[in-house]
Amino acid sequence: MNMADKVALVTGGGTGLGRIISELLTAHGAQVWVNYSRSQSAAEETVTHLRATGGRAYAIQADISQSSDVSRMFDTIKEVTGGVDILVANAATTVFRDFSDLDGISEEEWDQVFAVNVKGTWLTARRAAEQMNERGAGRIVTISSVAGLKAQGSSLPYCVSKAAVIQMTRVLAKALAPHILVNTVAPGLLDTRWSRGHNPKTIETFLSSSPLHTVPSLTDVAQQVMGLIETSSITGQVVVVDAGVTL
Repeated sequence: MNMADKVALVTGGGTGLGRIISELLTAHGAQVWVNYSRSQSAAEETVTHLRATGGRAYAIQADISQSSDVSRMFDTIKEVTGGVDILVANAATTVFRDFSDLDGISEEEWDQVFAVNVKGTWLTARRAAEQMNERGAGRIVTISSVAGLKAQGSSLPYCVSKAAVIQMTRVLAKALAPHILVNTVAPGLLDTRWSRGHNPKTIETFLSSSPLHTVPSLTDVAQQVMGLIETSSITGQVVVVDAGVTL
C-alpha cells in the first residue's frame, strides 16, 4: 500500500506503542490522526513531534468505548479528509489481579476492560470499515496480546478480552474481504522503562525462556503493524511478537 495519500487513525496513539506506530506511519507519508481519551497533553506533544519531523498529524479526542464519541471522531475525520484508509486499534486498558483472586475483580472493572478492549475495538472497526468501503479499500490492524493465546497476563478479564480481539479480527477479516484486510499483532512482554522498573525479575525470567534471549521492543511490534498495513495478501492472521517464548 502506497501511504502517501492515505489517512490513518491510531487509537491510543499519543503514548507508548501507539506513538511509535504513529511515527512510522507519518514517516511512510500517511496523514495520521492521533486519538486519545484523557491524555490530551501527551497526544498533542506527539502531534507536535510528528509535525516537527515533517509528518502530517492531528490529535483527536474520543472515548472509544462510547459509540457517540466514536461516531463524532469518524465524522470529523471524514469531513476534513474524506475518510479513513488505515485503522490501528491500539487503545486498551487493564487491571492487575492474580488469576486465583476471582472475587478481587469488581463488575465495574470487568465491564471497563471489556468496554475499551472489545467494544471499543468493535465500534472503531465498524465505523472505519464503513469509510473504507466507500473509498474502495482499507487496512485494519488490531493490537491483541499473547495473553489472548495463553493463560497468563495482568488479569483474567484482560486475557479474555484479548482473546476476544483475536477472534473479532478473524471474523472481521472474513466479513470485510476482499477489499479490507484485517489482522492482529499479539505482543508478549515488551522491553520498556515500565516493564523494567515494575518487576525486573519478570524480564530475567522472560530472557531465560526466550529462544532468542532478548525482549522485543515497541519498535519491533510497530514494524509488524506496518508490514500488515503494507501487505496485499495477508488477512485474518495473528502475528506474535514475543521473541519465541510461546514456542
